[in-house]
Amino acid sequence: MSRELAREIRAAKAARRYMRRHGINASWNNALVVDRARARGLDVSADDRGRVLLRDGQRSRWFSSGRVSINRQLAKRTVRHKNVASALLRAQGVRAPENLVFEAGEVDRAWGWARGLLPVVLKPSATERGFMVDVGIDNRQAFAEAYEAIENKYGRVLVEEFVTGVEHRVLAIDNEVVAVTRRVPANVVGDGRSDVAKLVEAKNAARERTKNPIHEKLKIDAAAERELRKQGMLPSDAPEPGQVVYLRSTSNIHTGGDAVDATDDLTPEEVEFVQRAARVFTGLRVAGFDVLLPRDGQGVEPCVLEINASPMISMHHFPSMGRPRDAAGRLVEAMFPRKSR
Repeated sequence: MSRELAREIRAAKAARRYMRRHGINASWNNALVVDRARARGLDVSADDRGRVLLRDGQRSRWFSSGRVSINRQLAKRTVRHKNVASALLRAQGVRAPENLVFEAGEVDRAWGWARGLLPVVLKPSATERGFMVDVGIDNRQAFAEAYEAIENKYGRVLVEEFVTGVEHRVLAIDNEVVAVTRRVPANVVGDGRSDVAKLVEAKNAARERTKNPIHEKLKIDAAAERELRKQGMLPSDAPEPGQVVYLRSTSNIHTGGDAVDATDDLTPEEVEFVQRAARVFTGLRVAGFDVLLPRDGQGVEPCVLEINASPMISMHHFPSMGRPRDAAGRLVEAMFPRKSR
């Protein structure tokens, strides 16, 4: 663990102790904001809805695990509906996938639309954190199974063209790129001896030793077994040395993915691409853009997959590789700009 990361964890833990003493929701995201707010001399408390309330003289703002008062309601509603956000981006010349929302019971109509785009992605039309996302579907049976599972839980289903590239979470504040994380799907790397199940145990033990607060334990569940089968593997199989075996098709940290700092890896053109996308949504001052970038032989140009109006900032402070980025400090500055002298 680097000294920078150790300092970040210590500071966040101290903020959490303070928050618990004062009855404030002590999530890691909240703790990072509270740490920076207190360093600025802001008053910190909990409001009547359990959110972190910050005050500076006559100004007050609130923050709650990614949700922030400086984002306008209309902008938040717009990006929550993925098909609407994608259409707006495409209309402004920003590459985003073709997609369409279908209602429960419309699987045949949805398949008829999807056949011209195969392979496709299926996911709930208005949720976050990568829940129930099925990637690379190219046949009717898999399509129907994924559609039924999503409609039973969420009702509406988003069907989307599959775009290649390497996924990055880009945090934009006031239309500027602040931090970038390359999110890698939950995975293990073969050593030539251990089977997948043993490699999962070893990686979980390593995560426990590092005490990184945001990286979840890997699981070999039904979703992991499906992903393993796609790679022709079982939990009892031993990968070759250096072979990367994925347990998820999506790269969310909440499902065991790795957060790798990539803030310095973007080209000026890629930074401008994201900032142009951010400018499409008036009133969305803080957002996480899930962007596919051409890397490692995958993809040809940047593409905005989704936009999250309640972005997880802790991934930028607690990377599994790379240096921490002060996302919380930039956020507090956006909420309370320093007065010009």
